[in-house]
Amino acid sequence: MRSTSFPYLALYAPMLVGLLLTGCIGNGLPAPISDARTRPTALLFGMYVTPDGEHNPIDPPERFTGYHAGLDYEIRESELRTDVPVYAICDGSVLYSGFAEGYGGLLVQRCMIENEEVTVLYGHLAQEDMMPEGETPKAGEQLGILAAHRTLWSGWNRKHLHLGIHRGADTDMRGYVESAEELEAFVNPASVLPRSATGRPVSTHRVVGPTTRDEAIPEERFDTSSTSSVSS
Repeated sequence: MRSTSFPYLALYAPMLVGLLLTGCIGNGLPAPISDARTRPTALLFGMYVTPDGEHNPIDPPERFTGYHAGLDYEIRESELRTDVPVYAICDGSVLYSGFAEGYGGLLVQRCMIENEEVTVLYGHLAQEDMMPEGETPKAGEQLGILAAHRTLWSGWNRKHLHLGIHRGADTDMRGYVESAEELEAFVNPASVLPRSATGRPVSTHRVVGPTTRDEAIPEERFDTSSTSSVSS
């Protein structure tokens, strides 16, 4: 019997590797970040947090108060000073790409998810690598990289990704809302992403890296005229 060969394996191998990294294989949408299955996700959708450590799963806690309107993906210590790519979870145009108060770098994408029009927020991205407004990325395409830890473009926050999904065509850039009822205007990312793309839930997450702004980038280097509301 003649042996079977796979002449197309080399051709499709890079695509398959990319799909595996972003969580595309299987059902549902791709993950917004590589190795999403094993990443800690302590700050989940709908959690009420304050800057008090007793009411915040992030250690040390950050300055925000309210109901979290998204899902936060944490980094590993080995990624503190390396590029961490961020990927589109859906097909759709980039409505906003720039600075937003509380986030630092923010990219907003308009999409259809499960036959519903939504805007998707990718928060805490580096300025120089964000996809510009007007582009129309496909699901799984790289949008940028995470901003450096405790810098202007991370919103002075830890290095992490905030993923938010707001219902409808209107953009709502809030990462936190004041009441549980206001969460109805948002979609829990864990309800539309495959399980492999929603991270590894943990009760607390110890932030890796410095807890101060000692790695801060001078603000005068950037145009921060764009604004938004509270982030995560």
